[in-house]
Amino acid sequence: MFDDEPDFTRLVKECLKGDFHVVIPDSQLELSRLVSAGELDAVLLDIGLPDDNGISIAQGLRYLSDVPIVFLTGYSSEDMIVKGLNIGADDYVTKPFQPAVLLARIRNVLRRRAERPAAERWIISFGSVSFDVRQRMLRAAGEQCVPLTEKEAMILMILAEAGNAVVTRNDLFRQIHGRNWDQMSREIDVHVSHLRAKLVEICGSDNPLSSIRGVGYCLNLEQG
Repeated sequence: MFDDEPDFTRLVKECLKGDFHVVIPDSQLELSRLVSAGELDAVLLDIGLPDDNGISIAQGLRYLSDVPIVFLTGYSSEDMIVKGLNIGADDYVTKPFQPAVLLARIRNVLRRRAERPAAERWIISFGSVSFDVRQRMLRAAGEQCVPLTEKEAMILMILAEAGNAVVTRNDLFRQIHGRNWDQMSREIDVHVSHLRAKLVEICGSDNPLSSIRGVGYCLNLEQG
């Protein structure tokens, strides 16, 4: 569970303790690490968080995993609910909540996850090359494999989702870190450079990923 109100997190932990072991990460980075490592069965997430909101955090988590995400928040507007569900959240419970309802919603998203077809949805194809999202691995015909770092895999996921559209540095940085890009930082450029080299190695393309000066990046690989 990730929420900025300690009293509320203790309340939820108490409500669920007979059915689930509730983990409370001390930072967004720790939450991402737990999700990436597959150590969480589901994520309860608030939307109104300092310096950011749960919408962008959930979007970043969705690039790491298909872990069920349930928003548990005081926001109740229809627009906010639709926005949360559209970026990949599985359900939405508003505060104040009834413990029995929250428990039922969590069990429901876990059941739906168990019923999903296995992992084909986590394979992205670029011609003869496939990207295994869960294993963060590029694979080509002939069993050649190239591993990606967590950040490289997230960038490739974001660019693949955008198709051939340009993704700005700020969008990449925000979806990875949950905050706006520091224009003095070269972090995104470094990760993209390493990712481009790996794509060249395994795809055999001279220009699999373009840099649009002053704007951002886009993939030049046909998906499917």
